Amino acid sequence: MSLEKKLKLSINEDADRFSELPEHMIHHILSFVSIKDVVRTRLLSKTWKSLSTSYKILLDLHYDHNSFAMELLLDTESAPEIDEIRDRFMDYADNHLLRVVQQQIPVLKLAVDVAVIGSEFFRVDQFMELVGKAKAEELSIFVQTRDFHWYYADEWDEWYDGGDIFEEGIFYEFPYSITLAKWLRSLTIRGCKVTSLASKNFISNNNASTYSSLRQLCLSRVLLFSEEALSNIASCCPGIEVIEFNCCNFLITTLKLSKFTKLKKASVVGQQEYLESVDITETNLESFHCSCVDLNCLISLAACRYMRVLELHHCYLSEPDLLKDLTTSFPLLEKAKLFDGIPYEGLDSITVANSDLRSLKLLFNRDIRVISVKCPNLRHFDCYIHGLEEVYLDCPKLRTCYYNSLSVPRLILLDLPTDIEYIVFSFSLHYKLDKSWFISIWKFLEQIVGCNTVYLHLYCLSPSTDVAEFGLDELEAVQAFKPKNVHLQVVIGYAGERRPISAAFVDALLWSTCPATLSIGGDCYNIVKYLCEKLAEKSRDGSCCDQQLCSKYWWHNVSDFKAKYKNEDMKQNLASLVELTKQSRRGLSNRISNIDRMPFRFKFDWHSVERFMAKLLVEMAGSNLNT
Repeated sequence: MSLEKKLKLSINEDADRFSELPEHMIHHILSFVSIKDVVRTRLLSKTWKSLSTSYKILLDLHYDHNSFAMELLLDTESAPEIDEIRDRFMDYADNHLLRVVQQQIPVLKLAVDVAVIGSEFFRVDQFMELVGKAKAEELSIFVQTRDFHWYYADEWDEWYDGGDIFEEGIFYEFPYSITLAKWLRSLTIRGCKVTSLASKNFISNNNASTYSSLRQLCLSRVLLFSEEALSNIASCCPGIEVIEFNCCNFLITTLKLSKFTKLKKASVVGQQEYLESVDITETNLESFHCSCVDLNCLISLAACRYMRVLELHHCYLSEPDLLKDLTTSFPLLEKAKLFDGIPYEGLDSITVANSDLRSLKLLFNRDIRVISVKCPNLRHFDCYIHGLEEVYLDCPKLRTCYYNSLSVPRLILLDLPTDIEYIVFSFSLHYKLDKSWFISIWKFLEQIVGCNTVYLHLYCLSPSTDVAEFGLDELEAVQAFKPKNVHLQVVIGYAGERRPISAAFVDALLWSTCPATLSIGGDCYNIVKYLCEKLAEKSRDGSCCDQQLCSKYWWHNVSDFKAKYKNEDMKQNLASLVELTKQSRRGLSNRISNIDRMPFRFKFDWHSVERFMAKLLVEMAGSNLNT
């Protein structure tokens, strides 16, 4: 037998030798593998599913004081005292977790929700020692105390006015010993306080070469007493790659994330009391999310070079010029959300040409005038920028596009796939309308007519009744008029006294958009009434549109239509449809579905230049035959 055949035979024979090992040896090997990976081995084969199932794992272990108290109250005839409930819960939790620790049972997710009466933390300290010995990969600790409700607005105002929560508040002091748990990968701390003294004592009492295996840390509703406390966390857990701060309370003004040398992902979400700024200038972050009103975000060009995900909500950026050209500033960017509340002077344009960018969402209230997006792999684009004048979109793989503004851009150039799932353009009309606005809408739609499906959403707040009579000749529509694959959605709002919708407004809207469908909602009695009246008399008048498209009346160009209220056909009962608009005014604010928000729907089948030409050719051919 050749050496090559012997080698192949040997490989085939040794392919699954691991499964032939005794079960206790396999379990011993699995004890060195992360719990998540052990669970994943169940998908390899039926043999592995049997082996991993016999290896006992607790996927989710939750000690919840509130749930225990509720069950206890339901099971007993006489309500026990609060102290008795607390003692019985701690006895149960101690005994149960002790068995888990003694049997060395791995736990994928361990959650501890403990309630403390007064400042008696002795039983909690004992229990936390057991928690630190458990073989848990993901740990969540929540200690409820009398003063934990500080983060609610009303109670926080009472604390702020009447005392110092850091000095007088009763909170459980987080035990640093838990961070050295051998198996721990993810830790969530909620409702506790982190002090520099406790961390300093812990570090001095432990071997400096002993480090935590922690990779992810989430601090929620936590009191951080000093910058040293944060530095000590970084010293205890040098391998942290993900860190989250959720509505914490600081006694420092600047949060420096460079202390965590291996940090890849950081998130600062919610109001961070007393904190003024977060500093990421000396980091190598791949993902950064900051959502905190009026928080200063200190950033540098060097800190952006590895950024793949960037989300900024309602915060201030120290270097706003970085947003002018996202391609240069963030070359590896894959997802970006830049939201409201960032008044950057001098930032009047945004250019994006990242090849890896998949999702882009922009929201600015002012200043931005030009936006250029040329991303070959962009899938989703959302834009909420008021006052944009020029829009350039060159995204051949775009799947969804949503654009919202108060005004129609003066220039828009689109290079989008024809099979895009949907395009939505939404405009809020809070000012007096004139002919120029409808002309701009018509020109705007002409630029995007190549796309398969376009949704045009208009929110009209008391449209002016003095829109002059609208003439089709102003749009040169005799030559350019053609049906567009536009789905028009109109919501009529009002502020104070109701004002009737003018016929000129409806005429101008239909002429400028020529929609395939029209959905109407809000205070829409007058607009539905006018539509129904004109559609009922849509027959053509030979005096104005005998052999051409009508240049006076849009309803003369409607060959057929459908009318519905929600899903009910109302074409043969237009008078009842008008009456239903009065009912739709009531309770509108409580409706959430789109069909309830815009329940009146029309579908139009328009005449077109092509149809008239075809009809004319048929008539000419018929006359020639007769001749």
